[in-house]
Amino acid sequence: MPNNPYTAPDELVTGGHIIKETSSVTVLFDDIHYSLSSGQLNGGFHHTLGVRNQQLTYHIETEKDLPGGSVANYLAQEFEHIDVPVHFSTALLTSATISLHAYTIVQESDTIVETIITGGYNKTAHRAGTGYCYEERNGEFHTPGTINILVFTNKALTDSAMVKAIMTITEAKTASLQNWQVESTNEVQKYNINVDHSLAKEVHTSATGTATDGIVLTIDTNGDLLTDAGSYSLFGDTLAKAVYIGVQRALTLAIEFDD
Repeated sequence: MPNNPYTAPDELVTGGHIIKETSSVTVLFDDIHYSLSSGQLNGGFHHTLGVRNQQLTYHIETEKDLPGGSVANYLAQEFEHIDVPVHFSTALLTSATISLHAYTIVQESDTIVETIITGGYNKTAHRAGTGYCYEERNGEFHTPGTINILVFTNKALTDSAMVKAIMTITEAKTASLQNWQVESTNEVQKYNINVDHSLAKEVHTSATGTATDGIVLTIDTNGDLLTDAGSYSLFGDTLAKAVYIGVQRALTLAIEFDD
């Protein structure tokens, strides 16, 4: 097991108990929190007592190959050994090595943002709009999340501010990749024949993310209510810094130990 200098603590400063297992990192809350997630288990806006990043440790061709026959059912089953109601849980799936997750905390004034991020990009780095690898039909499955980002804060946000926060998180992730000069994979071969593909035909295209990234943003509903999470705001800047640093750390670990 590699020595990970960025491993998450047992407790979040913003409130939450962290369970670190061989193939998962789970954060459990003492009271109900509110999340916005791209995960297939209770994704979207959801009240939650548990947030999880689950590693898939074997290759599959379709969702039906998973226990339970779907990503959502598989993730639900993985929650069963933790005493949390499944419909108060949300989770992401990743192929990245969970033990190489990176924890980051950034505080400005009384605003705190913590992140737990898994990373890697060699197989799935991608520039948005430059082509696709597959069309979802009949449960065809693509390698799960490579850069998965769990975000926690002591602040409350309006629903619209949570959506804005997802935008800020994505911008910070992209800035981190661009500063590393990560280029999009050359494996993308398929294009929409009805649009100009000048972008796709560039020899070198910097990645804006990976094709399989995931985000879970969790807020404290008892915290101060904010209406803006853009990068001009104190909260948005703190959020962006935490994600930027966390992605850098996760990619450093992936390159050093995993990729």
